[in-house]
Amino acid sequence: MAGFTASDANIDPNSMSLADKIVYGCMFEWDKSEDKIHLLGLQAATSTTDNLATSAVNLKGGSVHAPGATTETFVVDSYWRKSDNYIQRSLRRCVHEKVRLGIFRFDFNRMMKDPKDPTKFIVPGLFGKAYPNGVPQTEAVNNLLHSNITYNIDGETQEGVTGQDEMEPALYQIGLKLYTYAHNTDMGGTMDPIADPMDVYSQNNGGSTTPDSATPGSTTPGSAAPAQH
Repeated sequence: MAGFTASDANIDPNSMSLADKIVYGCMFEWDKSEDKIHLLGLQAATSTTDNLATSAVNLKGGSVHAPGATTETFVVDSYWRKSDNYIQRSLRRCVHEKVRLGIFRFDFNRMMKDPKDPTKFIVPGLFGKAYPNGVPQTEAVNNLLHSNITYNIDGETQEGVTGQDEMEPALYQIGLKLYTYAHNTDMGGTMDPIADPMDVYSQNNGGSTTPDSATPGSTTPGSAAPAQH
């Protein structure tokens, strides 16, 4: 009986595409047209890009399958950062006001230098618009706060190329037929932003909108209350 030789199973992992280089970006209707693409999250383990629906036609000699519509779903593992709650609040607004966001799926496995400017890079991607299925924030204690969010794409995504200058640095540093492929200047400006309640309170009471680095209950050196005698 013929068996497998050692070379048949000798796969070089360095030659394989890496799932952690699939990065998702987003833009919202209240973004300004000059805003750059925000980091949304990374590839989630349950992510499926394309599905083809089929229907069975039963014949006397068996059955055949007729192809139907395609559906695209992005499942994004989104991580929430203390210093930036803009993405989480914007997603919550999308859910409650039933607004679609623009979502990008970038494959940094195929990143290359921009021929127009070799000091910058370009990366291929898919673009579509979708409603987030929710904004869960329920994770285990002592774990990073992150959420798997599902986006069911309206219609079909469109392929295109995005340049480095169109992205927020955090997107690559951390890691419409229904729509044409969109660039950062094609999204935003159609709705007004909503102020963060913490920012409004702080402004109305003489404070700053910059997040305080002090942890709750802590005091800065020299600011402790005098001891009671």
